[in-house]
Amino acid sequence: MKNKKILITVLSAILTGLSQHSYSIGFLAWFSLIPFLFVLSKLNSFKDAFKFSFIWGFIYHLLTIYWLAQNIGTIPIIALFSMLLTVFYLSFNTVLIVFIWYYLKKYYKKYNLLLIPIIWVSIEYVKSYGLLAFPWISLANSQLAYLYPIQIAEFTGIYGVSFWIVCLNTIIYSLLINQSIKKVYLLLVTFLFPWFFGYILYNNLDEYKLDDLNIVLIQPNIKLSDSRDYSKGNELLNKLIDKTKSAIDNNTDLVIWPEAALPFHNIKDGKTFNFIKKKLLINDNIKILSGDITFNNDKIYNSVVLFDYKGLKSIYNKQRPVPLAEQVPLSETFPALSNINLGVANYSSGKKDVLFDLEQYKFSSLICYESTFPEINRRHVNKGADFITFLVNDAWYTHGLEPEQHARQSIFRAIENRRSVLRCANTGISMIIDPSGDLIEKTKLNTEATITANIKGTDYKTFYTKFGNVFAQLLFIIMVALILKTLLRHEKNI
Repeated sequence: MKNKKILITVLSAILTGLSQHSYSIGFLAWFSLIPFLFVLSKLNSFKDAFKFSFIWGFIYHLLTIYWLAQNIGTIPIIALFSMLLTVFYLSFNTVLIVFIWYYLKKYYKKYNLLLIPIIWVSIEYVKSYGLLAFPWISLANSQLAYLYPIQIAEFTGIYGVSFWIVCLNTIIYSLLINQSIKKVYLLLVTFLFPWFFGYILYNNLDEYKLDDLNIVLIQPNIKLSDSRDYSKGNELLNKLIDKTKSAIDNNTDLVIWPEAALPFHNIKDGKTFNFIKKKLLINDNIKILSGDITFNNDKIYNSVVLFDYKGLKSIYNKQRPVPLAEQVPLSETFPALSNINLGVANYSSGKKDVLFDLEQYKFSSLICYESTFPEINRRHVNKGADFITFLVNDAWYTHGLEPEQHARQSIFRAIENRRSVLRCANTGISMIIDPSGDLIEKTKLNTEATITANIKGTDYKTFYTKFGNVFAQLLFIIMVALILKTLLRHEKNI
């Protein structure tokens, strides 16, 4: 029987992991948890709860982020170690979900299945904060092919979509073990409501209120090996300039270059700036947004810079360096750790939100990994960003799941805040996403490409933009209240 439970647990984890692999199979998440729920219903001890939850968590997270081991920018053994360490860490989120549920279920037998989506989303929310925050793996990300139901993110953020998925699974499971017409109705309402509500939201967006903006995105496709070859520095810069010159005209308002666009140059360097000005900044109106490496005293930052023919205008320093790859955790508290280099460099963390000015527009620009953090994006829009830009370098992963998985999460950032999203990626995938979540344009991976976009902005603020993750926070409060109530009840019975 135990072997059967293990196989069922593995099956559930595989199906759920596969739902994160492609737009076309996201529907697997609607029922992939059911086998796991069957195993959970048969648990007899915390030991079993740990065993089966860890197995599920390990397999699921391994299937979802195995690509961490394919990082070509570091030593293979370090890439493999980083992947296994991350999977191991994330697996304990599943263990925590099951432990809390197993502890509470005997006190709330009638509602024990309802507890699962509450606890699941609460833990998913909690793991998006803190030193080792990793919002990348959310059940919600499996649903990005279905634009209507994910429109609820305007109110609930991604956590409402995750809640919907877990609810579907628990209701179907409940129906399988105890059939009733009421449960059939409940299943139909639960499944269809986001579709109908999302359809209404999708077709009734607020009108844009700002004038057109002409933007050019350049995807230079600078390979990692070239970005580490100093002798190719001038060649790469000239190539980037030439590609930009052929794409712009007198109506261009903004040119966007990706993260790592200038691997051997710095805009603060007067020589580099004058070279770009002479060869490219022929129109006084054109501004360039680019990834750059900046220095401040003894600190180094992964940055975004905005400049025009007059010089540097604004700098944003990345607030969320990738743990282990861009920054060793706690290295800013314990400087000795900064000598460890597992990836690119040991960057310092930026401390300030920055909005860039462009005529009547204000916009945010975040770097790569930061695009997966809903809260950072919400904060920038709340401060006045009329549209969102992401500067990305996924050259670490020349093939596989990572670039696609990373890129499509930007759809949620558009829907949550009803802002156009412009994603400029070095090697791809670059995107233009409108406030409804529709992909206006998308480039291929590992190719040179140019996107010319004409966008409009809006100052409309969604419920999510104004109030944040109140849905997830409410679920978290409910979970904590139930735990405290149960602990008090347990103490009285002793």
